[in-house]
Amino acid sequence: MTKTIIKGVKLRLYPNAQQKKQLWQMFGNDRKVWNLMLDMAKHRYQNNPGSHFVNEYGMNYLLKRLKQEYPYLKASDST
Repeated sequence: MTKTIIKGVKLRLYPNAQQKKQLWQMFGNDRKVWNLMLDMAKHRYQNNPGSHFVNEYGMNYLLKRLKQEYPYLKASDST
């Protein structure tokens, strides 16, 4: 019988005030994009249950449009 060893690393960050602000902005943007994409997927499925799910490439393409519509999303990373 082989034993599996799982190792991990714990890390604690101590961001300054500006970094905290940037992190909260990024998390808020991620949540906004997630909710928008989820809403789009739900509406697409309701309108056409046989349609295929949008893959990562398609979502990244949609993200470009969302960044045009919501300029504050440009403060986050590209994907």
